[in-house]
Amino acid sequence: MDRRRRIGANSNGINSLWVNWSLSAGALALVIFCGFLISKLWLPALVLGLQLLLLRRSRMLPQDKQGVCNLLPLLVSRILFFSAVIMVGINLYYMKFIDPQEYVIGTANRKIPYVTVLVVSTVTVAVLSVAYVRKFNFDFCDECRIRYGRSSERGFLGRLYSRESGYQIRVLYIFSILVCVYSWTYYALRYSNVNLNSSDKFFYNWLPLLFYILSEIHMSLRYFGIYAFYRQNIEGEANSKESTTWLRYIIISGNNVFLTDEVRDGGADQQSAKRRYDTPASFYIPYRERIMPYDAQTYFERLVDKKVYSEVKFLYENYNYHADSNIFHYAVVLENMSAVADMKLNGKWFTLRQIEEMMGSGGVMPLLGSEMYRIYTVTMAYKTYDRDGMRLYGIKHYKPSFRLDEIKNLLVDYNDPVWLFVAKDNEDKPFFHFRRAWRKYVRGL
Repeated sequence: MDRRRRIGANSNGINSLWVNWSLSAGALALVIFCGFLISKLWLPALVLGLQLLLLRRSRMLPQDKQGVCNLLPLLVSRILFFSAVIMVGINLYYMKFIDPQEYVIGTANRKIPYVTVLVVSTVTVAVLSVAYVRKFNFDFCDECRIRYGRSSERGFLGRLYSRESGYQIRVLYIFSILVCVYSWTYYALRYSNVNLNSSDKFFYNWLPLLFYILSEIHMSLRYFGIYAFYRQNIEGEANSKESTTWLRYIIISGNNVFLTDEVRDGGADQQSAKRRYDTPASFYIPYRERIMPYDAQTYFERLVDKKVYSEVKFLYENYNYHADSNIFHYAVVLENMSAVADMKLNGKWFTLRQIEEMMGSGGVMPLLGSEMYRIYTVTMAYKTYDRDGMRLYGIKHYKPSFRLDEIKNLLVDYNDPVWLFVAKDNEDKPFFHFRRAWRKYVRGL
């Protein structure tokens, strides 16, 4: 994991955000601008072509399997699809169902069955409004988290994608509302359906294109600034941990976890880290692709300066694909809480309920929250369903009991992402069999 490959991976990640904006916003601007250049009858074909290109990009995985955030192309592909459906519907109405008398009195124009910007801007506002109402809780995002880990587990790029994807969608939402409001206002007050005059073309074609050009300049400057910040600050900090592996141990006894609020290596913001809890047993070692069980046990015993007779259980690993150090997550299940008394660790015990409350209020570090989420989710999925998502017991919506210390004896692979898919989509979910067939034969998951 050399410095050049890490810089290249993070640079490509930053660049992918700019490319996604250029393609997504550019596709909408192109459709609107071509509204007076292409026949309204054939314009839906262009829209569907762009929709397929963006949909393909949203499903595309880079060669090195370093995930990128393609949420914006996915949303814009849906906008284009619904826009094309509406355009085709209006065309069919004009060809088959409209009263011919409307052509005579001038309320309808066969050459202008619809104004492109009115359709696209309205659909954009509607789709993005639904996305905000759903709080971007899409299966697409769940699959990304299952494949690559949550944002807190993906280092610099994970935090960047989480912030910038929301920013891009917010900018597109604001622009779409602005265009929708002024275009409908102009339509109600000034527009004549006889033909498209120079004023119509300016408001309906050229002005949206100008907005896109301005947004493109803004995004170019923004991501150039982010790249410069990365090279000056983030990369400089990463050099001190170049070619390293991060080991994290969750210390458990019964239904309790041992945590500390002290600042440790790996905390991005020391001031905020003082106010949030995390495991006290985490540290860096020289980079290792694999850690054998004996080595994991030895490293932990060196950390606590004590022979530990409890097994150190491997949970899962995060691959950051040359962007940052990889992370190995372990659990240490102690027979009783007093066993930490002789360990060189500072902290105190918290019950599972307390940790759950702190996770809801932001009282734990994001990485610890991701670890606790994965432990609970995989354990409950394994105890409730088989690998195909079918119920183990003939009781609908059955929920087994959960205790933290039982993970020591469970024969489940926490590193296997299939259990995260099962937790999300199983026999207790609506249309499970249809969704499973779609995911298997269409999506290839």
